[in-house]
Amino acid sequence: MTSNDYDQMRKEMCYLFYITSKEVVNRFNKYLKQFDISFPNYIVLLYIENDKPIYIKTLCDELYLDSGTISPIIKRLEKKSLIERMRTEEDERRVKVRLTEKGLELKDHFPKISEDVIQQFNMKREDSLAYYEILKTFAEQNIYINDEER
Repeated sequence: MTSNDYDQMRKEMCYLFYITSKEVVNRFNKYLKQFDISFPNYIVLLYIENDKPIYIKTLCDELYLDSGTISPIIKRLEKKSLIERMRTEEDERRVKVRLTEKGLELKDHFPKISEDVIQQFNMKREDSLAYYEILKTFAEQNIYINDEER
C-alpha cells in the first residue's frame, strides 16, 4: 500500500465514521421526536438506572460529557418532569438525579426504539453482531483505556 493509498483510506475511514455516526443519531432523533427528547437526552435517560439515583458527576464521567454539556440536558429533562434533582445530606454541593414516574414510563419505550432503529440499517444479523463486536473492541481499546488519562 502506497502512502497516498493509506492517506486516502484514512480520509475515507474518517468520513465513514462521521457519516455513520450522524446517520445513527438522525434515525434515533426521528423516533425520539414523538417524545420531545433528543438523542443526548435519550443517552442520559438510558444511563440512569430505574430505581437508583446517580450523581451528575458520575453521568459526566460515564458518558464522557463535561459539565457544560450535561447541565442543559439535566435542566431540559427536569423541566419535562422526566428526572428530579436531589441534594445529598452529606454534601449539598453534590447533586444526584433520579427518574420520575414520567421518566420511567418514557424509558419503557427505549428497547423498542433501539430495536426499530437497528432494524432500519438493513444489515444481516451476523453483520450486525460483527459490527457490534468491532465497536465494542474499539471502545475497549481506545476509549475505556484512556479513562486513567482523564
